[in-house]
Amino acid sequence: MARRDDKKLGLFGRWWESQSDRHFQIITNVSILSVALLVWGIVFLFVLSGPTDPSKEHLVNPSWLGMLVGFVGTFYVAPEFFYYLEQKQTLDSILLLDSRAEILRRRKEGEDAAIMLGTKHMSLMRGLLEMHEIPVGKNLTVESSIPSRHSKSNEESWWDNKNSIISHFLPGLDILKNLFFHRLMILMTLSASVALIWNTLFGLATLSGSREYTIDLTEKISGSSSYYHSATHIDPVSILLIGFFLLLLYSTRPFRDEEE
Repeated sequence: MARRDDKKLGLFGRWWESQSDRHFQIITNVSILSVALLVWGIVFLFVLSGPTDPSKEHLVNPSWLGMLVGFVGTFYVAPEFFYYLEQKQTLDSILLLDSRAEILRRRKEGEDAAIMLGTKHMSLMRGLLEMHEIPVGKNLTVESSIPSRHSKSNEESWWDNKNSIISHFLPGLDILKNLFFHRLMILMTLSASVALIWNTLFGLATLSGSREYTIDLTEKISGSSSYYHSATHIDPVSILLIGFFLLLLYSTRPFRDEEE
């Protein structure tokens, strides 16, 4: 998307060029939405057998449409997301360099990545060059800012961290850097993961006394009248949700750059 150079830009092209500082953020959000639509379509139509349930007939067409849109979006936008992510990782590794010779060697690589990512990153790259007294190219026509360095000796704990993995890789979502919401996300994902795992292994429902039963979320969502099973019991939706919440929980860990 951002790498295509069209001399004659239409309405969308002009808008896209005007959002040069937000390209990565826009592509990230579109990628997340596309994957979510695709996953929902697959789960509803094929796992939950939505088309065969008369009570959910009104959701069938929107789900097919959402899955189609999600597939197209994932096919076209996801590669761009990973390309931008690769450029950001490249720039981050360069900003951590202390060797003037190494910075000179990777200067062009860093400048190209910074220009693609926007003004904020261009400013950091310019600051790195000025800090090491390296001539700044004419492409970095922004005010400089000094790149921050995170030393291992004073890194914050998981609970007190404001630079989590998910906040680092989802640009523009500044709320993820807020300590309150960071802690809230840890508590919510941890609680959800524990509840789902406990339900699968030991059961959360009690029927006819003290015997524990697992709530089959696949059957419950599909509208089945009987969705209790003797623990241990595994169903597709529970497994998907466990994996999703565990991944989110892991993403709240402090970000570590490989070159730190």
